[in-house]
Amino acid sequence: MSDKILEANMLGGFSLSYGGKEIVLDRNAVSKTTQLLQILLLNVKEGISKSGLIDALYGREDVENKNNSLNNTIFRLRKQLKAAGLPPSNFVIIQSGMCRWDSEIPVKVDALEFEKMVHLGEIASDEEEKAKCFQKACKLYTGEFLPSMIGEDWVTVQNVRYRDMYFTCADALCKWLKDHEKFEEGYEVAKAAADIYPFEDWQVWQIDCLIAMARYWDAMEVYEATAKLMFEELGLAPSPEMLKRFRLMGERVSQASGAIGDIKQRLREKDRVSGAYYCTFPSFVDIYHVFSRMMERNGKSVYIMLCTLKKGRLQANGDDEKDRAVSHTLCKSIQNSLRRGDFFTRYNYMQYLVMLSEINQENCKIVSDRISGNFREAVKKEYSIDFYVASIAEICPEDEQEQRRFREDGQSWKRGENK
Repeated sequence: MSDKILEANMLGGFSLSYGGKEIVLDRNAVSKTTQLLQILLLNVKEGISKSGLIDALYGREDVENKNNSLNNTIFRLRKQLKAAGLPPSNFVIIQSGMCRWDSEIPVKVDALEFEKMVHLGEIASDEEEKAKCFQKACKLYTGEFLPSMIGEDWVTVQNVRYRDMYFTCADALCKWLKDHEKFEEGYEVAKAAADIYPFEDWQVWQIDCLIAMARYWDAMEVYEATAKLMFEELGLAPSPEMLKRFRLMGERVSQASGAIGDIKQRLREKDRVSGAYYCTFPSFVDIYHVFSRMMERNGKSVYIMLCTLKKGRLQANGDDEKDRAVSHTLCKSIQNSLRRGDFFTRYNYMQYLVMLSEINQENCKIVSDRISGNFREAVKKEYSIDFYVASIAEICPEDEQEQRRFREDGQSWKRGENK
């Protein structure tokens, strides 16, 4: 029996190593042989029935003889494992309708280690010992279970199961660390969880720990980054729990000594980026309200321009990666085409809003041509841009709006259209 171990990592991705050397079984990461090995290793202690393997591997497929297909897959797996340099073995032991991994070749599976630590934490009578087990479990959970194979039914079931286990132990660990004033450790646990699951409010724990350490500005940065992510990716406002922390942070910051120095630092623009200033949609709305009030006083003209990305004759939907990549190019084209005093934001993946100050109607067309020119240098003709413009003075619900619309292809502006 060799003292080498076959190590399999399935959390956050899939990798195999034997004796410290990485091995690759199949170029196809979701092949039947790879899935067979993964299932066998997950059931290394008790094994799994042939019927269970057939259901997991071929349950939804129209295969004429599933038993023969499984036997062929076992044959190919044995051949691949032998070629990978593992010691001589049948690898898959079949007995009384059960399939098992050959115990002569020891294995270590991160998912099983994670499951073991969660179980030890749940049965521990001592609270400190429970926290230690949960802490080890959280460190083992480096990502979702086999994320690239989530389309397979058996993977989906395990993925949800491990996620729920992780949520339970991470939440209990954060509570214990906070109660024992181990805020730095609690922050790290919450940050790791938020990196894996950014839309599950783990940032609330991060903020609580930072507030407890009087790191109010760091907490505010976590809030702002989370609010931006939620709006841009899901179109959602921060959760009630996040808003509660925002109000608390505002109170604490205002009470902090030397706050004016911190405020000056926060007000300073971190990166001096050329071109227009990009902001989140909520910030854009606030800026719009400010400019509307300023116009009442000084009468300077301000226009709002809506840039819509089109694919052929239809508006692109932003569902595929290509659309989103082109949307990013449009974002850069807008930024590089405008002045530093102009503002813009993304309304959704396929639409951007631009605020142009101290400009007249004719110059809006010049701006749109400049955006189109920069965009056309990077993107093929498959995509185009529709521009729609209205003066802030005209955006009044009680008045008839005088609006302008024109296409990238150089057509004239059309009055009164809103399509």
